Amino acid sequence: MKGLKRTQVERLEKLLQAQRRASLEEAEAELKLVHEQSVADVAGEVADTGDESVAMLLTDLNNTMAQRHVDEIRAIDSALAHIRSDEFGYCADCGGDIPFERLKAFPTATRCTACQTKREHTFAHASTPRL
Repeated sequence: MKGLKRTQVERLEKLLQAQRRASLEEAEAELKLVHEQSVADVAGEVADTGDESVAMLLTDLNNTMAQRHVDEIRAIDSALAHIRSDEFGYCADCGGDIPFERLKAFPTATRCTACQTKREHTFAHASTPRL
């Protein structure tokens, strides 16, 4: 790890582990809520199309929030694996160092600021439907 000091990596590792615990707790809470609330429970006894739409929206929202936590946990696990293999702190695109300040703010970052900016400009509208 030429760009980061061992103490910096240890600090980031502790931060990642704390974030992982918090995300795991939040994901478990979201999944518990999703499993406890069926669409019928959310909609209640009056199952008109409006109530059903709201119930489906709430269920989808809960599922999406749980998936966001799962994705975050996967990113954290990947960062922790990179720490163990001494690959942490290097840009996935250019191979250069990711500055400590960036990692401190966003410890799961896989790109340096320049490469991330380039990627965002390149793919910013890639998933936007066009008519």
